[in-house]
Amino acid sequence: MEGIYLFHGDVMVRANFWVLMAVLMQALFFSCRQGVKSPDFVKDMKLVWSDEFDGESDCPDEENWDWNEGAHGWGNSEVQNYTKERANSYVSKGSLKIVAQKDAKGKWTSARLISRWKKAFTYGYIEFRAKVPDRKGSWPALWMMSDKNEYGQWPRSGEIDVMEHAASTWQDKTYGTAHCKAGYGGNPVKSEYIIVENIEKKWHTYGVLWTEDAITWYCDGKPYSEYKNPRDEQKSENSWPFDKDFYIIINLAMGGSLGGSIPKELDSCQMEVDYVRWYQ
Repeated sequence: MEGIYLFHGDVMVRANFWVLMAVLMQALFFSCRQGVKSPDFVKDMKLVWSDEFDGESDCPDEENWDWNEGAHGWGNSEVQNYTKERANSYVSKGSLKIVAQKDAKGKWTSARLISRWKKAFTYGYIEFRAKVPDRKGSWPALWMMSDKNEYGQWPRSGEIDVMEHAASTWQDKTYGTAHCKAGYGGNPVKSEYIIVENIEKKWHTYGVLWTEDAITWYCDGKPYSEYKNPRDEQKSENSWPFDKDFYIIINLAMGGSLGGSIPKELDSCQMEVDYVRWYQ
C-alpha cells in the first residue's frame, strides 16, 4: 500500500499507512490508560507523593518500598512464600507487576511490598490504578496499616483495606474494609463491596479519602462506602485509631482463609499496578 490520502481543509494530504497506524495505536493506548477516572475533588488537592513505576530499573524503587518475606501463613493460612526475587515483583513498561507462581514441586511464591518506615501519611486521598487477578485461589490486596502501632498490635492500631478481591470466596465482589478493636477479622467495623467489571483485564482506580471525620472508599472515581468517626468520648482509639501515620501494602496472596482452594491447573497469576498516589 503506497499511502492514504486525507483531507485537511481543502488540501489533500498523503499519509504513510504505517505512520498513521502507529499514531492511532498510541492514541488508543493513551485513551485506555487515561479513561479510568479519579474523583473530581482530586484536582483541588496537592500530590504529596507518588510512585508511577516508570523508572529505568526493573527493581521497585527501594526509597519507597521494602519487602515482607517468608512462608509462615501470615496469620491466614496462606500458602505462598513471599520473596524479594525479581520473578515475583518487578517494574516494566511503566507498571509494577506482582507475580504469584508455582514451581515444579508445587510450591507457590509471590511478593508483598510495604512502604513502612519509608513512606507513611495521615489523612488525604490515596489512589491505586490496577489490574487485579480474578483467579480462584488468588487473594490480591491494596491496603494500609499503622506505621508505628501507637495503639498496640493489630487490630488496635487499625487497618484500612483500599481493595481486596478473593474470587473463590467472594466471586465477583471487591471489598473496601476497616478493622480496629471495635470490629475486625470476620466482623470488621466497616466492610462494603462493589462489582468491578473486567477487573483483571482493564485498568480501574481504587481509592480512599481519609479525613479526621470519615473514611470513604472509591472505585473509578465514585464513592461506594463510608465509615464515619463515631467520636467516642471514652477509648476513642478503639473505634477510631485512624489518626496516625499509615503505610502502604501491595501484595498477592494465594490460598488461605479468603483465597480458598487453588485449582490444580493454575500455575501463575499477576497483579499489575500502574501507580500509587497520595494527595492532601
